Amino acid sequence: MLGTEDLVRRGISVLAVDGPGNGESIRFRNIHLRYDHEVAGSAALNYLETREDVNAKRVGVMGISLGGYYAPRSASMEKRFKACVAWGAEPDYHDQWRRRLAASFKTALSVPSHHILWILNVKTMDEALEKLKDFRLDGVVQRMRCPFLLVHGEDDQQSLPPRARAQFRMVGSKDKTLKIFKNSEGGAQHCQMDNVPLAAAYMHDWLKEKLKP
Repeated sequence: MLGTEDLVRRGISVLAVDGPGNGESIRFRNIHLRYDHEVAGSAALNYLETREDVNAKRVGVMGISLGGYYAPRSASMEKRFKACVAWGAEPDYHDQWRRRLAASFKTALSVPSHHILWILNVKTMDEALEKLKDFRLDGVVQRMRCPFLLVHGEDDQQSLPPRARAQFRMVGSKDKTLKIFKNSEGGAQHCQMDNVPLAAAYMHDWLKEKLKP
């Protein structure tokens, strides 16, 4: 996980999770992508509550790229989370793929277009779009109550900045922050891949403040 050591230096323990459709989950366990990521989030919290070396009552959730959908979804549905960071906005994954298809994939992509078929366990794009219909945050994140941070880039070509602003407006938390890094300061690309340390320091300082006892 990016920035793990940086978080540990701030006194924050880190549990890195390969959720459904990601990493080990899909490659070695055939656990496919699912919209209700709070199932994985709750399972992670249940595990942390068994450990004596962490404070399971002060846990935040953070997700990068598509994790900008998963982390807010988890924090909205699982009230034990005390803070949420979306590292990149993704308010409507169905709409995102519908637009990509309409543009014949002449858009920015982090993976080949056929990747979505594999992680959803379908054979056609029509089947993929049908499965993606529930991958929407509107109607869900209005329920969030914990502090929320959304970090985005001014020149993000995978998820355009208006999507970030729309997602931010949906969130029901009273304590919420939208940080859009600009070209002039760096970190303006998707998930600040052009200046990760800048974004990481900002997010980690925010988490330290929100999760302090």
